[in-house]
Amino acid sequence: MKAFSAPKHWEDWVGVVVGIWLWASPWVLQYSGDMLAIQNAFITGFLLIAAELVILSAFRAWEEWANVGIGVWLVISPWVLGVTATLAMANFIVAGVVVLGLALYELWDVRHHLAHPA
Repeated sequence: MKAFSAPKHWEDWVGVVVGIWLWASPWVLQYSGDMLAIQNAFITGFLLIAAELVILSAFRAWEEWANVGIGVWLVISPWVLGVTATLAMANFIVAGVVVLGLALYELWDVRHHLAHPA
């Protein structure tokens, strides 16, 4: 019987890169005048990096659900926070869709491997 190995794949490293991007995005996209957008970028970037590093060290499905929450927050945050910078809004939505998609893919992948062991 083959044991299931934890998914330490490219998806988690992409999440780290997205978190770093969120930190840098206020200056790269020049929306540094919108303080709520800056705070959102820093906090969600930090949470995303922290979650991905935890997932890389010891995978648990609940940690991917944390990423689902971060992804959903990123998608809805421009409206909840009243972000006015168009580039910031687009940045949060695109980053959120990427994070959400990767987290849901990894959750599906785990279930698929558990249901159909090789």
